Amino acid sequence: MTDQLKPWYAVAVPHEDIRKGRLEEAVFAANLWSVVQETAPPVYLDPEEFFRKTYLTAGLVNILRRVGGVLSGKEDSGDRIISLQTAFGGGKTHTLVALWHFTKYGARLKKSPHAEDLRKALGDYFPKAVKGVAVFTNSTCDVTQGRKTPEGIRTRTIWGEIALQLGGKALYEKVRANDETQRVPQGIFADILRASAPCLILLDELADYCVGAAAVPVGDTTLADQTISFIQQLSEAVQQIPGAFVVATLPASKYEVAQSERGQEAFITLEKRFQRLGADVKPVADEEIYGVVRTRLFESVAPQESPDYPRKVAEAYQQMYSAHSGEVPTEAAKNSYRDEIERAYPFHPLLIDAFYTRWGSHPDFQRTRGVLRLLASIVGDLWQRREGNTQIQHLIQPCHIRWSLDALQAALTRYWGPAYQAVAAADAIGEKSNAMVFDDERGGDYRREGIGAGLASAIMLGSFGGQGGKSGFSSKELRLACSRHGLNWNYTDGAILELENRCFYLHTASAGSLGKRYWFGTRPTLNKLVIQYRMQNPSASFDEEILEDLRKETEKGLPGGATWRILVNPGEDLPEQKSLTLLVLSPVFSWQENGGQQEATRKRVIEISNRCGGKERHYRNTLIFLAASARGLNKLRTAYRELIALEGVKSDYGNQLDDEQRKDIEKRIENASKATQEALGPAYTFVMRVRGSELEVCPLPDARRNFQEHLGYVWNTLVEDEEWILRKVGPVTLRQTGLILNEGALRLKDGVEAFLRFTDKPMIATREAVTSGLAQACLDGLVGIARGSSPSNLQARYCRQSILLDPNEDGVWIIPPFAPEPIPGPTQPVTPTQFPPTPSPGGKATPAGGPGGEPAKSLIQRFSITGSVPLESYGELFRCFVSPAAKMNLKKLKLGVQFEMEAKPETPINPNDPAVKAMAEAAKQLGLTFQIDEKDQSV
Repeated sequence: MTDQLKPWYAVAVPHEDIRKGRLEEAVFAANLWSVVQETAPPVYLDPEEFFRKTYLTAGLVNILRRVGGVLSGKEDSGDRIISLQTAFGGGKTHTLVALWHFTKYGARLKKSPHAEDLRKALGDYFPKAVKGVAVFTNSTCDVTQGRKTPEGIRTRTIWGEIALQLGGKALYEKVRANDETQRVPQGIFADILRASAPCLILLDELADYCVGAAAVPVGDTTLADQTISFIQQLSEAVQQIPGAFVVATLPASKYEVAQSERGQEAFITLEKRFQRLGADVKPVADEEIYGVVRTRLFESVAPQESPDYPRKVAEAYQQMYSAHSGEVPTEAAKNSYRDEIERAYPFHPLLIDAFYTRWGSHPDFQRTRGVLRLLASIVGDLWQRREGNTQIQHLIQPCHIRWSLDALQAALTRYWGPAYQAVAAADAIGEKSNAMVFDDERGGDYRREGIGAGLASAIMLGSFGGQGGKSGFSSKELRLACSRHGLNWNYTDGAILELENRCFYLHTASAGSLGKRYWFGTRPTLNKLVIQYRMQNPSASFDEEILEDLRKETEKGLPGGATWRILVNPGEDLPEQKSLTLLVLSPVFSWQENGGQQEATRKRVIEISNRCGGKERHYRNTLIFLAASARGLNKLRTAYRELIALEGVKSDYGNQLDDEQRKDIEKRIENASKATQEALGPAYTFVMRVRGSELEVCPLPDARRNFQEHLGYVWNTLVEDEEWILRKVGPVTLRQTGLILNEGALRLKDGVEAFLRFTDKPMIATREAVTSGLAQACLDGLVGIARGSSPSNLQARYCRQSILLDPNEDGVWIIPPFAPEPIPGPTQPVTPTQFPPTPSPGGKATPAGGPGGEPAKSLIQRFSITGSVPLESYGELFRCFVSPAAKMNLKKLKLGVQFEMEAKPETPINPNDPAVKAMAEAAKQLGLTFQIDEKDQSV
C-alpha cells in the first residue's frame, strides 16, 4: 500500500495564486462594500471565479434558495429577515458577497460552466427581475461626514443610503429630511420597499457601525439609538412587502464588538431585534470546514484518472491507526475516521480541526477566514519546497508546519503574544532550536523526516485553545499529528521523551487515558532554567567539589582486605609515609595516553615520590598514586555541572516552582547526585608508582560506580593481577632482595625498611609481609634469626624453628642458616607445637599438641612469670610473653609494673628534671603510683 501512495503535491493542485507564491492575505478578508465599489481583489469581483472557489455549504445553499425564491416570486412565505450570527470569520461576509453576485448576476451564472454546482443546488431558484439591491456596512457611510454619492447627494444615515441605492433620487427624496436631520423615518419605509420590490437589503457589521454612531448626538439621543430604531421600522416594513428580503450579520457575542459599554449595549439591542423578527442561519457548519478549505485552496484534489485516490490514502492511514488502536485516540481507530480523512484530504483532519476549533476559540480569531489564511500559507510553503522535500507527505499534517513562516509568526504574536516568537525560536524552528539539534544529532530518518522538529511543530499548534481550558495535545493525539504511513511508528515515542528533556518551554501534565498532555508555554520549564545555570559555568572544573566527595568516600573506611592508608590530593610537603599509602591525585593531574597533561602529572608524581617538603624522602616505596583519565574526568565534570545547575535552580527559584516542578527538581537533584558518585570510580582509572627511577602506569581495565567498591577493585588488581603489592614475601623475593645471607648479619628492621624505602623492591602490604616471610624461611632453614645487642653479642639463634618476629623489635638479626645444636639439660625447649592454646580463625582456642597434633597429656589453666631481666633484654618480654598472650583466648591478662630506679650517690637526680616530671605525669594519667625518696640535704 505504501508504494501506491504518493506525496499530496503529486496529486492535489493548489490554485494558481498559491502555486506561484502570489497569494495576498486580503483575498481571505472579504469586504462587502469594497465588492460593491469594485475595489476588492479580483476573486471577489468576478461572480464566476467567486463561485468556482466557493464551497456550497448547506447553510449557504439554504440562504440562496430562500432569497432566490422570494426574489423570483416562487416563494413568499416564511421569514424574509435572516440574521447571520457566527463567530468572527465564520463565513458571514462571504455569504453576503455570494448573495450580491447571485442577485446582481443571476442570469450570467445560470449559463456559466463554473457555476454548474450552483445550478444543481438551486435549480429554478435563480432571481429574475430584481429592481434593487442595497448594501450597508460599517464602512459605507461615515457617521460624521456621511458619504457623497455619484448622484451628488451626501447621505448621512442607513435609511438615506438604502433608499438611494434601491430607488435613486426619487426614493431618496422621500427620506431626505430624515437623512439630513439623522432622525429615523416613522412609517415611511414600507412605501419605499413597495416601490423597489423585489429587492434585497444586505446589512454587514452593523454593530460596529453603531459603536461610532453612539458618539454622534441627535437631539436627546444618538445616531446609534436612531439606527437601532430604524432596524425596527425596516423589519416591520419588510414583513408587509412580499418581495422584500433583508439579510444582516451579527457577531457571535458582544465581546467581538469594540470594547465600549455603548457599543455592547447596541449589539445586545440589535441581537434582540433580529432574533424577534428574523431567523438565524449558520453559513458554515463545523463539519463543512473541510470542503470550504479544499475548494478555496485547491483546483483539484485527485487526478481525473483516479478520482477515488483520497479514499485510498484514507484507508491506508485508518488501517495504520487500527493496528495501533491502543496508542491513538479511540475515534481514530474507527472506520468513521477514514471518511473524515477522505473529506479533509490533502490535509489531515487534525490540522484543520486544530485551527478551526482550538484557535477558533480565541475571540479575535476569524474562524473560516483565519483558517484559510494560515492553511494557504502552509500549502504555499510546502508546494514551493516540494522539489527538495525529503519527508513523507501523503497528507499535510501538523508535523509539516514551519513556524518560521511570516503568516504563522504573525498569528502567534497577534493571538497568543509576542513571547511565543522566542518560544518557537528556542524549541521548534531554526538550526539551533532544540528540536532540530536533536534531529541533526540522530541523523538518518530523524534528519530526513524532521522527526523532532515535526513533533515540536505539532505541539506548538496544539498549545492554544484546548478543550476545557486545557491547552496541548495528548501523546495519543501527537501520534496522529506526526506518524506517517511507511515510517517507523516508534519514532514519535522516542522523540517525545527526548524533547521532554531538551526543550526549554515544553510543559507536561497528565491527560488520563490519553497519556500525557504536552504544550509550549512562555514560562520556561525546569529544563530552561537548568540550561541557563549550566551556561553560567561552561568552563568550571568543579575540582573542589570532586575532592570533597573523594575525601568523604575515603573516610568511610577501607575496603575488605586492603591495608593501605588513603590520602586525597597530597601536596609536595607530604610527610614520610612509613606504610603503604594510596594517594588520590587532584583532578588537575589527570592522565591521558600521549596527551599534553601527561608530563605535568608525571612531574607531580616524581616530585612527591622523591621529596618530602624541602628534604629528600626516605620512604619512597610506600606510595601508590591513583589518577583520573582525561575522558573519565570530562564525564565526571559534566555530572557535577548538572548537579550544581540543579541546586542553583532550586536555591534561586524554589519558591516560584509549583508542586510538580518542586518534586521534579528534587528528583533530578537526587539522580544527579547519584550520577556524580557513580562517575568517580570510572573517572579514576590509572594507577601509578615509581619503579626504580621511572614512572610505571597501570590502566585499570574496568571500574566500579561505587567508589568504595572501586577502591577495593583497585586493591585486588594490584595484589592479585599486577602483583605490585605482596601480602607475604616468599623465598624467591627474599633471595632477590638480598635477605637470604651467606655470611654476615642484617638487622631485621633494616631488612623490613628496605622494602619501604627502595623503589627497586616490591611493595608490601604491611611490614608483617616481610617478617612472616622470614619466619617461614627460618622454619624452612633458608635463613637464621638471632637476638642480641649486636652480631658479635648474640644471646639466642634460631634456624629450622618457628619464631615470632616483631618488625619493630630491636636486637633481632638475620643471619646465614645453620644447623641448630641440641641444648643440654634435663628439660627440652618448648617446641612451636607445644605452645599454649592459640585462637583459631573462628575465635575458639584449639588445644596444644605435640608433633603430629596428638592431644597433650594435661591442660594449662593458669600460668605466671616472675623474676627480673637486665635492661638490654627488656624488649624480649614483649616478644616472648606479651604479644603471644594477647593473641590467646584468655579470660584475663594482667601485667604488673614495678620500676625501681636508684641514682648514683655522687650524682643525685634533681626533682625538677624534665624526665622526672614527665614520668610523674605519665604515672598519673595511667593510674600508677609514683613515689620519690628524697636525699637528706643536711648530711
